[in-house]
Order: sequence, then structure tokens, then C-alpha cells
Amino acid sequence: MSDATSQGLRTELFDPQFLGRVEQLALLARRMATSGAQAHRRSKKIGSGLEFAEHRDYAAGDEPSQIDWALLARSDQLQIREYEEEEDLSVYFMVDHSLSMAVAPEDTPTLLDRALQLSAALAYISLSNLDRVAVVPFGLGAEPPMRPVRGRGQFFSLLRALSAVQPSGKTAIRRALEDFIRYQPRKGLVVLISDFFDPEGLGDGLKLLAHRGFQPMILHLVDNALLHAGSFGDVALVDTETGELQEITLTPSMMAEYRNAFEAFCVEIEAAARQVGATALRLDIAIPYDDAVLRVFRAGGFLG
Repeated sequence: MSDATSQGLRTELFDPQFLGRVEQLALLARRMATSGAQAHRRSKKIGSGLEFAEHRDYAAGDEPSQIDWALLARSDQLQIREYEEEEDLSVYFMVDHSLSMAVAPEDTPTLLDRALQLSAALAYISLSNLDRVAVVPFGLGAEPPMRPVRGRGQFFSLLRALSAVQPSGKTAIRRALEDFIRYQPRKGLVVLISDFFDPEGLGDGLKLLAHRGFQPMILHLVDNALLHAGSFGDVALVDTETGELQEITLTPSMMAEYRNAFEAFCVEIEAAARQVGATALRLDIAIPYDDAVLRVFRAGGFLG
């Protein structure tokens, strides 16, 4: 990677080894998609394509060639045949940059680091598939989506956009999704990457997104190392997003309760995704980013 190419990049995340690996993942994705193992996910719209979609009532100005003459002869119904045509898929990577995403022991990747790597790897695959791709950072709200880019030649501009994402503030998922919709992006796949630590929950925002015609995918990043205490006793816990301080005496039974509560929290996210027919994956950041990408492949809903 030349100095000119790497300018503005977080090279500790996006080094030459990373770039080589995402090319291998893109080749694997192409083989999986063409093998028929994955559902075809091109977005559809009513147009002049070849695949029949539905009938609708004839209206003044419709072309006679669109009339279903056979149906008219059988039933006396004057109906128009409409067809589906494919259009380029738009893929939006909504990356949570709230402060809780930036907490990690020294010399270990943060949730935000992993979110950026996952976004970059999946974005390269989308660009290789000629999809239109945009990055949408969010916290208390969503920033305007970057201008969608297309083609692998745009990958480094996308990496620069991801490299510019900095941790700040709290998380408000519904507000962020309302902001995103207000910017009137083209319908498409929305990949939400977050720890989902939002007191208001995920469900309402996800329903809004699906109702507006977007296809959500949930990548829930977790750090399972935090489910095991290194020691017990008196500790002071600080909420990284609110600054709230809580002093507790940590015991093995309290840690067990925390693990149960965290599991219930994760199940709630997965249930919210199921309600709108979305794929939801829980990804531990101890898993290398390329293994996490392979899990996304196997889960379906991304390749096409």
C-alpha cells in the first residue's frame, strides 16, 4: 500500500494483510453466490422486466400491449400485466460510534475497531458485486449517509470514510434510524453494527426501518471476556456513555446474575430481528474479523 493510497487510513486496521484477505473473501463470496447456496438478493421494482409480478386495473394512458388479453377473454376483466426488473442493490453500513463501543483493555481491539473492519470487508464484497455502498455512522442520531459509491475502485474512499469514524456520545437507535430514513436513501440492505446498549431497545426502530421497505441485518458485537470477572470484591463501575458511577461488591453469584441478564438482553435483540424477518448474528470480538465475515456468509441474507 503506497503512502498516497494509505493517506487518511487507519493502517493499524486496514493494512496490506487485511486488504489481501478481503480480496480472498470476495472471491469466496462470488463462488458461494454462483453455486446457488445463497438466495438472490437483488432488489426488485415494478418495471418492464421479464419476470411477471402482478396484475393491476387498466388506467387511461396504459399501452394496449400491456393488457392481459387472455385474462380479458376468460373473465371480462381489463387488467394490466406488470413485471419485475432488477435494480442495483444499495447497501448501508450503519456503524455505532458511541463511547461504549470504544471500551477495551489496552492493546486489544475495541468493538468499534471490529465494526470498522467488518464494515470494510463486507463493503468490499458488495463493491465487487457492483452494489452501491455507503457508510452511516450513528450514535444519538445518524449522520447523513456518504454519497453511495460503486465499484472496487472506490474502496479506498470508503476506507477513508470508515477511518474517520471516532467514538463519541450515547446510543439512540430509533432516533438514528429516523434520521437515516429522513435523508431519503434508496431502499436496500441496512447492516446495523452495534453493541445495542440503548435503554430504549431495538424493536421499535427496527420495525420502522422494515416498514419503510429496507431490509435490515443485525450484527451484534459482544466481548465475552467481560462475562468473567478477573477478581471479586469492592469495585466502582462507570458508565462510559453517561458517566454514572456505581459502587458494588462483586461476588460470584452477582457475576452469574450478570451473565443471565446479558444473555436475556442478547435474546431480546434476536427476537426483535425475527419479528421483521431480519438476520441477526451475535459476534464475539475474540473471533477474527474474517471468521466473522464467514459467519455472515453462512447465515444468509448478504450474498447475492
